Amino acid sequence: MTDLTVRTDPDTVRSRRSRGVFGRRRDLDPLGIGGLEIGQRRSRLQVLFDPASAVPTYIGIAITLIGFALIGYAWVKVAALVDVWRQMPYVVSAGLPGLGLVMTGLVVINVSARRQDGAARGRQMGTLAEALQELQRSLDQ
Repeated sequence: MTDLTVRTDPDTVRSRRSRGVFGRRRDLDPLGIGGLEIGQRRSRLQVLFDPASAVPTYIGIAITLIGFALIGYAWVKVAALVDVWRQMPYVVSAGLPGLGLVMTGLVVINVSARRQDGAARGRQMGTLAEALQELQRSLDQ
């Protein structure tokens, strides 16, 4: 009988591809922007559009914080005024755009999280496919 050990830990399963910083594969190009060679540096645009990148999450957090700052500014200005007609410019010029920025930031964070999950799932499927191919090769021998 064949003695086979299948490792599911991504740190212990090594592929033929080179792994970059933080264990991510440097030679994969999920969006098809251009073929990357092993060890080649990626441009900032490729890092930004990489599904596994955390940069869009940080951008979404920044957009959300700016939106909350605008809402806070509008609140401070409106709270000092009694007349509604004097409050409306602050509500329209800072409150509503602030609300829009908060919603936009949350959408960016949500989309980024879904893309990161999809990229992680793709890496897991690649590891599983490699383990199954290894199993098939060992069974065929």
